[in-house]
Amino acid sequence: MKKSFLSRMTDLGKVKDRAAFSDMESRIKKHKYGSDAFMNILESRYSCHAFNHLPVSASKLEMILEAGRMAPSAGNCQPVRIWVVKSEDALARLRTIHPCYNAPVVLIVGCRNEEAWVRESDGVTAAKTDAAIVLTHMMLTATDAGLANMWIWDFDPSKIREILPETKDHGIYGMLAIGHPASHEGNPTKLHDQRKPLEDLVKEL
Repeated sequence: MKKSFLSRMTDLGKVKDRAAFSDMESRIKKHKYGSDAFMNILESRYSCHAFNHLPVSASKLEMILEAGRMAPSAGNCQPVRIWVVKSEDALARLRTIHPCYNAPVVLIVGCRNEEAWVRESDGVTAAKTDAAIVLTHMMLTATDAGLANMWIWDFDPSKIREILPETKDHGIYGMLAIGHPASHEGNPTKLHDQRKPLEDLVKEL
């Protein structure tokens, strides 16, 4: 019995879907373990030096902050604090310390140093490391959410504590500017793809 025109079209659609899926599979760069989704995030992330005026959605910001909350810390002490700077007043004050590349949202990452785990052998606290892990979690999540970002470290922490009194009892270890990249100025720089070869970084013992 001949198939109806509708049935034949349905079969053609299935063949087309299978062909598209097969082509997609062939274009995906496979890694040894799992998918390459996370590696693509690492490869696509870059330091954005200029943001446009478009806002960051509340849902994306919440996801980024949740990623920071889930970051591990030494001894699970969780000493890190995050300040979301997005009001015009707070941004204007912060930009007197650093321009923040005109980002619509800046996350300040600090730490209650007295709450951080301390290494007995030399008395060094894990505060800076814990803060860096939180910032990295948020940076990569922002990239995954389609947002450009910039890790900012060249600032005077004492001045931030002065203009934003809410931070005064904390060590301030970094800022993350997030938003949408401005045309041209917000593109990756020529330095972005320059990485040392693996053999220069890794030594097997």
